[in-house]
Amino acid sequence: MKLANNTVLGLMGLALLLAGCANDMSDIEVKEGGYVGSAVCARCHDRIAATWQTTPHSMVMKRISGPQDPRILGDWQTPPNFTATDPSGTTVQATDLGDMSKDQIMLTHGVLWKQRYINADWEVQKFQWNIAENFWGPYHFSDAKGPNWQKKCSYCHVTGFNQQDYSWAELSIGCEACHGPGEKHVKAKGLARANTITNPAKLPWHLASDICGQCHTRGKSPDGKAPFPVGYSVGKRLVPSMFTVTSYDNKKAWWPSGAVKQHRQQYPEWQTSSHYRAGVSCLDCHTSHSSSNRFSTRGTGNNLCLGCHPNISTDPVSGHAPIKDAPQHSDCIACHMPNTGKSATVGDERTHTFRFISPNQTLELGGGDLKKQPNSCNSCHYHQKHTPQQLQERLDLAKHRLSQ
Repeated sequence: MKLANNTVLGLMGLALLLAGCANDMSDIEVKEGGYVGSAVCARCHDRIAATWQTTPHSMVMKRISGPQDPRILGDWQTPPNFTATDPSGTTVQATDLGDMSKDQIMLTHGVLWKQRYINADWEVQKFQWNIAENFWGPYHFSDAKGPNWQKKCSYCHVTGFNQQDYSWAELSIGCEACHGPGEKHVKAKGLARANTITNPAKLPWHLASDICGQCHTRGKSPDGKAPFPVGYSVGKRLVPSMFTVTSYDNKKAWWPSGAVKQHRQQYPEWQTSSHYRAGVSCLDCHTSHSSSNRFSTRGTGNNLCLGCHPNISTDPVSGHAPIKDAPQHSDCIACHMPNTGKSATVGDERTHTFRFISPNQTLELGGGDLKKQPNSCNSCHYHQKHTPQQLQERLDLAKHRLSQ
């Protein structure tokens, strides 16, 4: 008698669970908080570990071996060239790297948009290398010295962070940053291993997204002392008593429309979206175990959006949001996720409200000035002849013709 394929697979899975991982775990070093490190996780989850190493999470922080380390991306032969303000308030032209030297680098921070450099005193240097554009930019240039990375930045870029003494178990964002401490899991045998580790994929959608939200947001603890959630752990609900999101009145963080202006604010934006109200989580669009594209999305371009919105036409003539006598727009994210944020340079991060920002909002909220309020249309139609006023007139005319 032949068993169905799914029955065979189920029995195989049960057998593996009963047997447990064949690798010896007797030599593991358990760090404070019960963390064992991603290398230990890889002993049983080798395939996942291999693809995880392609993700920005795994590469965001690197300990540097010396000035010739190839993971240092900045060009030390090219001096900076930008106008900045020094600590005295004087405007200066930055044309050299000052005291910053490759010999001083202990850690690199960043692999997608920019890379920053930390020395042995945990001081972040006041220049950053903007990766895509290949030039130096300022970072806290007006301060007497750069911020202390250990106190200001480390929470979101390490695993097993200790909120009392700012120490951690593993540099970069490892397995246990999202799954919680692994000590009980690796020491358990057979069926006893069940429920000894957190699997975000099996959590309610809001709890799974809160794991991402602890870092993909901007704000402080309620007492204003910590730039990270105080008391949060994987699997808990991220609540205001742990963390207060930067107010929408903060003009440095938000555009008047409520779209992101700085970086690292995807979570609070998402909370204002229809995706949030429908229970669409971060993991529905992104994968944390592999990175086949720059932003670790489960699909590319319209393919990702059409997976849930198959009724939306992207036909180049009669598709969604048609404009009379003009080529149609078949790029979902160009309109619904315009480039409003800034990580390294203005517009290199997309908004996660998933709302179309009309030219009318530039006119009403920004007085027609794109520097005061960007919109979806001008993200592409940025030429002088395509003013917000003209683009809004085209949209209004199209709506009028379609209504007849």
